Amino acid sequence: MYLPAFRRPVISLLAATALTAAVAACGSSSPSSSSSASSASATGAAATGTAGSSGIHLAEVLANTSDPFFMSIACASQAEATKLGVSLQTFNATNTDTNTIANNFQSASLTNPQGIFADPFDNNQFIAQYKAMMAKGVPVVTGNGTSPPAEYKNIYSASDTARFAPAVLKSVPSGSGSLVYLGGAPGIPPLQSRTLPFVKAVETARPDLKALPTEYSGFDVNKTTTDLGSILLAHPDLKLVIAADGPDAQGAIAALRAAGKAGKVTLVAFDAIPTEVAALQQGTITDLIAQSPFAIGRDSIDALVSYLKAHPNGGQVPNAGSATIPNQLLTKATLGSPANADYIYKASC
Repeated sequence: MYLPAFRRPVISLLAATALTAAVAACGSSSPSSSSSASSASATGAAATGTAGSSGIHLAEVLANTSDPFFMSIACASQAEATKLGVSLQTFNATNTDTNTIANNFQSASLTNPQGIFADPFDNNQFIAQYKAMMAKGVPVVTGNGTSPPAEYKNIYSASDTARFAPAVLKSVPSGSGSLVYLGGAPGIPPLQSRTLPFVKAVETARPDLKALPTEYSGFDVNKTTTDLGSILLAHPDLKLVIAADGPDAQGAIAALRAAGKAGKVTLVAFDAIPTEVAALQQGTITDLIAQSPFAIGRDSIDALVSYLKAHPNGGQVPNAGSATIPNQLLTKATLGSPANADYIYKASC
């Protein structure tokens, strides 16, 4: 998403379709294997995978590896599997079509994996399958926990973004003015739970900035460009733009540059796709609030392997709760820090 791997509530098919545009160490081959359901189903195996020496065979099903966020997760999971000497077959879609994801999950199941890492947009899409697998001793790790929990472990991005408000506000000019939140699309809990704490913290800290009505583009870059252009004309006192996702950030970048306001109006954006990173380096974006897809991918594979090694005799897999991965604030000054490498999304491995 650039959208999260911390989804809990069910995301509707409409929202999932919209996420095609919105949605955040590598193996020797690209892990975006199953771009369509038919490719995985026809062969009965993924186009990519890592050979393992440990005898452990895992499978992975991700929703949209055309999104740098999910591609980064896939790169990290495959690299970790190689490091640990386990076999990982990937059945990853390059779109958000739920039928494609369902067929890919079925294909992954047919390989009889000892553990599976799945991250569909609809958190409950495979709840029945998870229960069946867990009963047979196959642990399931996901970034989109079911309700009620049916997986072994849910590993996702935290909603710890309010803490970044004081640092970000240092870049916002003093005095009264206005701010606008570009919210992507309404009614998407994972997007809101990560971005709104930050927005509310900013509004509380700067009551002199009038919050304009939230703008929803449906993750349409061109619509964001047009809408923000109109806002800049109507509100010349605009001092802060907060973009909830990559497409809205791209639209905001274009609008600010067209209006001659780049670097004059503070632009803060969530995620760290290549376009956003470039704008941060150029000064159009002042701060990025990023997830760590690489940590999510690594930790998900680690959790599966650790469980399987600790339970060689199988048996019903219990639910072990969840683990959150913290967000990070990126600035032009900190972008090159080795500590922040995991927070910069990659479009390929």
